[in-house]
Amino acid sequence: MAICCLAPLPPAHAATSQPEAIEVHAVRPVTVQSYQAVARVFRRFNAFPEQDRANLSLHVLGRLQPEDAPLKASGLHLQTKSGPIPLFNADNDELTVPLTKALWEENPPLMANLTSDEFIGFTFQVAVATPQADHFTDAEARHWLRQLNNCMEDVVGVIVAFMLPDAHRLIVSVAPHSRLEAVKNDQPQLLLDNQSDTPQTFVFRPQDYPRDTLFRSTRAFNQVLIKIPLDPHVSMKRKS
Repeated sequence: MAICCLAPLPPAHAATSQPEAIEVHAVRPVTVQSYQAVARVFRRFNAFPEQDRANLSLHVLGRLQPEDAPLKASGLHLQTKSGPIPLFNADNDELTVPLTKALWEENPPLMANLTSDEFIGFTFQVAVATPQADHFTDAEARHWLRQLNNCMEDVVGVIVAFMLPDAHRLIVSVAPHSRLEAVKNDQPQLLLDNQSDTPQTFVFRPQDYPRDTLFRSTRAFNQVLIKIPLDPHVSMKRKS
């Protein structure tokens, strides 16, 4: 009888999987500014005389840089004693800062998820609440520009405000599939024919058109803004 000896096989290393070490780098929230420093901007605007800011509102838009990502990607928030308060709008890049006496007294830090080479860039806009949804007059447009000029005079002084009024421009966001026209003596002049599915902007100086011109759109304006001549912008980054 033949006897067969079975020796144990060596372990098959190729078939054995080893766990992989996965390194995760989480970006922790860092302080970028104080509440009072940001709220002071809005409080200053709201302190302007009522006649200088009637129908005007200040809007601050932010983007995460250098990747030019939406503001919400930064996770910008107030770290209050009662918990975090997000300072971004999920639908757009507008900075939303609650203005309350309690927050002013607490003065919590603004925090964001930023790496060492990232920052949040902000731009300022002044929006106009037009009395009519689809048109405004030359007189109304010139009045809005004078209002902004008065606000700027309060901030930067009479000399700068005197030098810059002609730089003021209106930015009209024209709704999809609508036309923006300037009408004088019942004669329309086409300014923008938006045949696309998204809003388009038209930037102009009302003072370049004759008096009594009517600016109208075939659909309600998406938005009307006043371009600030100084084009102010600020940024927030990690505080060292």
